[in-house]
Amino acid sequence: APHSEAISRTLPHQTTGSDNNPSTPPTLLQKMALRAARILRFAESAGVQNRLLLSLCTPAEAIAVKKPVDSVTVPGTEGTFTVTNNHSLIVSQLKAGVITVRDGQEAKDYFISDGFLFYNHPTDGSGCCTAEVSAVECVPTSALDKDRAAQVLSELMAAPKDTEWDRARASLGAALVNQVIKAAE
Repeated sequence: APHSEAISRTLPHQTTGSDNNPSTPPTLLQKMALRAARILRFAESAGVQNRLLLSLCTPAEAIAVKKPVDSVTVPGTEGTFTVTNNHSLIVSQLKAGVITVRDGQEAKDYFISDGFLFYNHPTDGSGCCTAEVSAVECVPTSALDKDRAAQVLSELMAAPKDTEWDRARASLGAALVNQVIKAAE
């Protein structure tokens, strides 16, 4: 897809498995580390009352799983908005842009290529609502390379646009890379 191709050229590559081959199954040590991370993430949200529990995931990685936070600001297709605990129910499509996760005085920014936000009320007596962000790609904004993104943008604009596919690729790729550049500033 044009989105994935454009952003993957501006980000460091992530691999799984023991020999840097994404199709290689994870090693026993990697499986144990993943289990430990899941247990610790679950333990982190245990006993929390009246907080927003954020899950921020991509197909390849779980960045946060039910992490208690104060608020999450996301780039919805109809505009940027913020959700906190006890927000009204919402499902929203997200566009390329910056997600800001706030917890107390700390704020952490992530760039997403696109995705969805699912917001649900508590299913138990904790008073903790859940916000689940499912993104195609998600990286900390500090990992973005503005110069490389500008180079990719110039390559997209200089490429031939003879077919409808070429024009769509250039248009969608340019829109995404422009968002990467904006987020990297």
